[in-house]
Amino acid sequence: MGAEKLAAFYESWNAMLLEMHRANLELFVSTAPLFWFPWAATTRSSHTASTQLQRAALAVLGKGVAPIHRRAVANARRLSRAHS
Repeated sequence: MGAEKLAAFYESWNAMLLEMHRANLELFVSTAPLFWFPWAATTRSSHTASTQLQRAALAVLGKGVAPIHRRAVANARRLSRAHS
């Protein structure tokens, strides 16, 4: 049981790392034109970036919780069958 929890922990961290990497690349690609054309920056673009950062943070958290949730649900199913 301890090894299973440790595996879920590492799987969670790995999923969060990969999602963070994907989000960083997406943010870079969306903001790269602002470095070449700074006059194109508007309040709208900063609002869009803020929304994008919020969505990325929630996606990272979601990816991190998914492996732990998956294992918990599998354990609950396994334990409910054993008692039936």
